[in-house]
Amino acid sequence: MRLHTVLLGCGLLLSSVTMAQSSGESKLLKGKIEMKQLISDPAFAWFYTGVNKYEVNSNMVNYVKATKEQLQMVVLVNTTEEASKQLLPQFYKVMIMASVPEESVHIYGADDKGNTGNAVADGYKVKKFPTILIMSDGKEEGRIAGIPKQPVEEELAQIIMKINSKKKKEE
Repeated sequence: MRLHTVLLGCGLLLSSVTMAQSSGESKLLKGKIEMKQLISDPAFAWFYTGVNKYEVNSNMVNYVKATKEQLQMVVLVNTTEEASKQLLPQFYKVMIMASVPEESVHIYGADDKGNTGNAVADGYKVKKFPTILIMSDGKEEGRIAGIPKQPVEEELAQIIMKINSKKKKEE
């Protein structure tokens, strides 16, 4: 009797997992996310497709590239939300084209309540996903929350311009 119950339970579990995968349900990543996770897992085909499809503004990318050594970026996403699925590949394409070192970009996945499981990432008090934090000298200098009105590289370039003008005034 117990074996029958266990087999029935396993069968139901397997069928629900199969239905969730076939219904297009998204996979949630929580905590630190590495690029290789997004590229190698078929559940994140949207990432690979989005990176390849996105056309960047070369002038803005060159501006980001010129300042790549000065910045750190923290990206908080929810891998089940459409906004994150749209912006994260675009952002990563810009990072690739600007030759930003991987160690300069820290990506964290959050659940539906905004928890990443990482105390530092949770400390940024993000209310909207995706959010890109632009850091300089360990301080937050700007953020892009949600889908920007302009292409992501233009938003980044504007924040970098503000950082550079602020530094010139301090000199």
